[in-house]
Amino acid sequence: MTTAAIASLDALKAVAATPSKQVFTILHTNDMHSNLIGLSPFTDYKPMSLNDDATRGGYSRLGTLIAQRKKELGQLGAVLVLDAGDFSMGTAVAAATRELGAELQLMSRMGYDATTFGNHEFDLGPDGLGSAIAKAAEAGFVPAVIVSNTNLSADEPRLATLKKLASENILLPYQVIERGGLRFGIIGIIGYDAFKYATDPGGVTFDDPIATAQKTADLLRDREKVDVVIVLSHGGALEAKDGNSYVGEDVNLLKAVPSIDIVIGGHTHTALTKPLLVDGRPAVQTGKYGENLGELVISLEGGKVKVESYRLIPVDNKVMGDRTIQQEVDRFLKESSQIVFASRGYSVTQPLAVISEDWLMNYKDIESGTPLANLVTDAFRKATGADIACTGNGTIRAALIKGNSGIQTVYDVFSLAPLGSGIVDPTAGSAMVQAYFTGRELKNMLEFFLIDDPNHPGEYFPRVSGMRLFYDPARPKFAQITAIELGDLDRGYVPIDLSESASRLYSFTCSLYVGVIIAALPRLSKGAIQLVPKKADGTPIETRTDAVVDPRESSGPYVIHGSGGAMETDSAVTSAAQKEVKEWQAIMDYLVSLPNKNKDGISILEKDDRIREVRAIKV
Repeated sequence: MTTAAIASLDALKAVAATPSKQVFTILHTNDMHSNLIGLSPFTDYKPMSLNDDATRGGYSRLGTLIAQRKKELGQLGAVLVLDAGDFSMGTAVAAATRELGAELQLMSRMGYDATTFGNHEFDLGPDGLGSAIAKAAEAGFVPAVIVSNTNLSADEPRLATLKKLASENILLPYQVIERGGLRFGIIGIIGYDAFKYATDPGGVTFDDPIATAQKTADLLRDREKVDVVIVLSHGGALEAKDGNSYVGEDVNLLKAVPSIDIVIGGHTHTALTKPLLVDGRPAVQTGKYGENLGELVISLEGGKVKVESYRLIPVDNKVMGDRTIQQEVDRFLKESSQIVFASRGYSVTQPLAVISEDWLMNYKDIESGTPLANLVTDAFRKATGADIACTGNGTIRAALIKGNSGIQTVYDVFSLAPLGSGIVDPTAGSAMVQAYFTGRELKNMLEFFLIDDPNHPGEYFPRVSGMRLFYDPARPKFAQITAIELGDLDRGYVPIDLSESASRLYSFTCSLYVGVIIAALPRLSKGAIQLVPKKADGTPIETRTDAVVDPRESSGPYVIHGSGGAMETDSAVTSAAQKEVKEWQAIMDYLVSLPNKNKDGISILEKDDRIREVRAIKV
């Protein structure tokens, strides 16, 4: 036990239980996104030694902390270990989540009592989610999954596994835990904003979060006679405009439902160093990726909760990893490598590039993320041969961190583009898709990307290759773009005709994840944005299969790099049985193809003029 831990425990003994007061602790996480390995880079993470890397997180370290804190705080009273959702999707291990259920297995081994669904649990559809949970259950390691407002009533074949899991009480509408002389009622809620971003819920629908929380809390109080009601809320909390307070769905839950005692929050990746209090009842959140373990110590007296202490404990290189957990992590890494990457010529530990500085991605700082965004979209354009490639800032899910060696592996690079699934190939990772649009339609589309969502600032900002756009943020929404030009630094730029009458079509590529949003823009904008994704002959695309990019037919303009050498638009690596390029694969293929190599034959990734180019220009 560390000196700090001893001091903390000694201080807490002053609030130990009395005949009229009981004490309990909640250890909690949220938005772990399959980060079994500490961030980052992969080669720096050394969980079985101390004080020798700057990585944060990692399940073996987290497992050690949970075990230590449960043992120490158990002297005061009950200890619960809870998670607020988005436990999956985001790393190379998540790519095989439906085959392995690794995240839930490890959470169970670490001692988690319960978790809930976040929006990213649906990235592989309800059938993929069901498969992941079933695999964990078959292995005998699965925490309770509380899904109070997840509605599985639809007559939809893809829901069959989730329905079976509900019938087996692995998915629960609520949970009652009796521990330390107290009855705890646990509710699991996916919030309004989160279920908007569930990309493939299939037939799953979501009941109103507040109404469900009220109804379930009443049931827990009246029928189950619980002492404490806890909500696992994938809703979120954001800093208010005044900079001095927080707003959001987690706070709203406490305000709307007085019978809720505690909200364990997630979704917004907010690291709250102090609880948000509503009439003394706390909402808490740890940030993201298992970088922190939340520790909330509560006393209960006269039916009312009181926060006795709260802190975020860093999960870092001062914590020795749990050897058993790390052995399981290593096993899952090997299995995911074989399942996902081997057929496309990669292995999860394979070095792809070396960097001499960090390549950052901060959604709120557009300038700092420009080099990485240009790298990603240039890779898309090379893989597909399209005139234009585009993505939204928020789909680039990680940075490339130099660390000690600068080596970036398949594990690191996959984290840039881990979202979604395929069309022809249903494995993890969005397929690259292609459609044709007029200049006016390109403008309409990009106008949408320029609208900032206050709940997700900077996440929609357009990142492009093969073009540049000029915009005036002072102009009204849907009228901010003043010009679009086709080209790049090497070929120069020419204006695109944005008039309604212009009929020339431009080939446009993006991930399926982004493409689904683009195709829905007329509906989402209530007709304010008009566009029709088309085939090369101008006829409308009717199905997702129509938009799949066949890697054997990719052709288009060269992308020139700092060395001055042209790179052929060679076909992306693909297994013989499949005919689609994955988003992550496009980036990996691109990195491997870079002409500059170090002495070990690893590509050197540099920030040249093309990478630093500003392609969305404010006027």
